[in-house]
Amino acid sequence: MAHLDRLADLFPDVPRSVLLKADLLRHGARLDTPEAGSRHYHHHDARGQKAGVDPRAHLQGSVQLPGGVHAFITHNANSPYALRSASSGLELTVATEDEGREEIVTAIDPGPRFAWTSARTSRGTPLATLFTPSLGGACGPVAVFLLRHCEFAVAGEECRFCSWVRMGKSVEMRPDVDEMREAFTAITAEQRSVGYLAFSGGSLFNRTKEADAFLDYMRAAREIGARLPATVAAIQALDRADSIRLRDAGFDYVCYSMEVWHERAWPEVLPGKSRSLGRARWMECLQEAVDVFGPGRVLCNFVAGVETAVPDLFRSDAEAAESTLEGMRWCDEHGIYPKYAAWIVSGGARYGDRAAPSLDYLVRVMTGRQALYAESSLPVPETDCQRCLTQSFEADLAVLDPLKYARGQAALHAWHTCHPRAHVNQEP
Repeated sequence: MAHLDRLADLFPDVPRSVLLKADLLRHGARLDTPEAGSRHYHHHDARGQKAGVDPRAHLQGSVQLPGGVHAFITHNANSPYALRSASSGLELTVATEDEGREEIVTAIDPGPRFAWTSARTSRGTPLATLFTPSLGGACGPVAVFLLRHCEFAVAGEECRFCSWVRMGKSVEMRPDVDEMREAFTAITAEQRSVGYLAFSGGSLFNRTKEADAFLDYMRAAREIGARLPATVAAIQALDRADSIRLRDAGFDYVCYSMEVWHERAWPEVLPGKSRSLGRARWMECLQEAVDVFGPGRVLCNFVAGVETAVPDLFRSDAEAAESTLEGMRWCDEHGIYPKYAAWIVSGGARYGDRAAPSLDYLVRVMTGRQALYAESSLPVPETDCQRCLTQSFEADLAVLDPLKYARGQAALHAWHTCHPRAHVNQEP
């Protein structure tokens, strides 16, 4: 526990498990045990489709830390952390200054590993190419990646934190209602709970055409006849008419993510979005969407920490964190629910060689976000619970230290009970 003591000495106002989660998101872990993570399909990963690749590169999932804290985890061969099998279960270790030696940090519980991710439909289609577990959430959220092509990448204009769009053969998928029905039936039969259903994909410069694909998939999802959980379309910011189409199709939420707030960061981090729409028009579309969906039904995510990778943009972690918090405050003031995800440096991205955000930066963002709840009237969306927010900290802070961090709407949301824990029939 000495490692946790050291983290707590640096940031005494933040629960230890939350600090450990933040550090795991920064570094990843060496997944040296088959008990952590499920195989996920690299729909666009040319490297991942080649022979001879370390199979651990295909694993992603979550772990549960003390206090019910759930952290997203991927394999990083260079991480100081490692997941090890022990007689009592799994242990998280960290490398010490003595070469070759490790210190046990804590016992952990592996996240869910669903059997359906290895199953196939009656036509032989892998279920995990129709739906995929979303960020290892223990409440069983699933996602549909419906545009497996991103036009931004064609001219090298992909978002600099994103590796997904630069990977392998990409195609525009067409929904097959029968296969979707068979897959979703198998998923719900095993899990008994699906925290939310997210629709996402690559970006097109023709945003109306991009919206068309989301509409096709939502119609197919409605036709399968199952009761759907809360649904969200994570898509480029759309003009009012296309936002209306998404609402009328039945989407509960839209997520038009700005990713970074600072005006100078946009062309550097988001060259494709800057050319497709631009920051000013993106903000106008967010406000128009609130008129369509209502306050709190429009989400905007920030990739917390990626702005620190822009050379000479900020003089300190405090300045960078304040920029992101300024964007969150703007969202809240305009009826847009601000979300964030700690930036996980991906080796396939343009920024894959940049330094991860510091722990100091993440602490400033997470505590600043909690303070914003005290000023906000926007309810926490139905898509969020402590089990599925594996890349952010708002639920963990509110649950573990409610006197300090469960303010305003954060005190009213049932973070730990709004999504039941998903059932696991067997380990794949």
